[in-house]
Amino acid sequence: DFTPPEGAVAGDVLILTKPLGTQPAVNAHQWLYTKGGRMFDQVEDVITPEEAEEAYQKAVKSMVRLNVTAAALMKKHDAHAATDVTGFGILGHAENLAKHQRETVAFCYAYCMLYLSFDGDSVTSVGGLLVALPAANAQHFLADIERMDGCPAWIRRC
Repeated sequence: DFTPPEGAVAGDVLILTKPLGTQPAVNAHQWLYTKGGRMFDQVEDVITPEEAEEAYQKAVKSMVRLNVTAAALMKKHDAHAATDVTGFGILGHAENLAKHQRETVAFCYAYCMLYLSFDGDSVTSVGGLLVALPAANAQHFLADIERMDGCPAWIRRC
C-alpha cells in the first residue's frame, strides 16, 4: 500500500517518526577521534564528549530502525498524506508536502525532537516519515509506534 503525499485535509496533524539531528550527532562523535580530538574543539563550548557519545548512540539506534512500523501504522490510523524526510531536509519536505495538497490546508511546525544541533542549517535529514493524519487518531499512532518500535514519534498541532 502507498500513502500519497497530496491527500492531507483540514484538521490533520503532522507526526514526525524520527528525531532530527543525526548528522550533527555523527559529526560530533567523529570529531572526538579526528586529529587527536582537535576538531571537537569547535563545539566543546556547547557539548561535552559524554553528551556527544550519547547523542551518537541515540542517532545510530534511530538510523538502523526501519520505517516499516510507521508505514503499517499509517494504514491502520488512516494517514491522509506522507513524505520521507531525507535529502531535502525537514523544511524542504514539509514545504513540498504543503505545496502539493489537493485541498487547502495549513501546516504548522515549530519544534521537533533533536539529537544534536549546532546551527539551524545542520538539522535537516532524519530518515523518518512526516505523516498527516486525523487528529483523533494521532495519540493512538504515537502509542503504537512507541510500543512496537520502542521509540517515540512527535506530533505538531496548529
